[in-house]
Amino acid sequence: MLAERPLNLLKGSLLGAKHICNTQTTNPANANRNLWAYVAIAFNRVDIDRQRLVGADRLCAEWVIKNGGGICTVDAPSRLIKDYNILPPEHYRFKVKVVDGSGASLMKIGLDHFKGCNHIDTVIFHKCKHLESDGLNGLVHLKETLKSLQISECDNISDDGLAVIEEMKNLQELRIFNMRYVKNIDDVIQKFKKALPKCRIETTEKADEK
Repeated sequence: MLAERPLNLLKGSLLGAKHICNTQTTNPANANRNLWAYVAIAFNRVDIDRQRLVGADRLCAEWVIKNGGGICTVDAPSRLIKDYNILPPEHYRFKVKVVDGSGASLMKIGLDHFKGCNHIDTVIFHKCKHLESDGLNGLVHLKETLKSLQISECDNISDDGLAVIEEMKNLQELRIFNMRYVKNIDDVIQKFKKALPKCRIETTEKADEK
């Protein structure tokens, strides 16, 4: 039953998007862009009704996975789940510990899924090309629990878009590299060091990440 959910959502999104594309433009390229934008927003919007049904952690896990990422739970912190069918049954209220958004189609509105998730201590945003310039602002929901954060190759995020990281007062490890739209990474890093004196900061890419 769970595996059917993203398919049904996709069908509904496509139907609505086709209607929008047909009424707004006859250009195939524009239609495809509108279609993708509609689907991406649908897959990132918080479903309040389902959140009440399954809880914040499960909804967060579903959001990450259906957008191409993976999660680890508190019970199995080293087991990355990227498949709906591997998630525990809906009646089991697991807690998300790690969010790996590598290559995922995560957007700013999606980060509101972090609200109510009180055990997430690690987040990776690597090659998240759909995160807007201020797309990291939703990290404020994790400022009490977040200990490890990676931001890399997220091309839309600029210097100002990284400022929210200074609010992550419990952060112990920060990895940030290949941010081509950050104009002055040295100044940004100095601000982080001042705001987060106990945080270890890395700015280089590992061989296995290339």
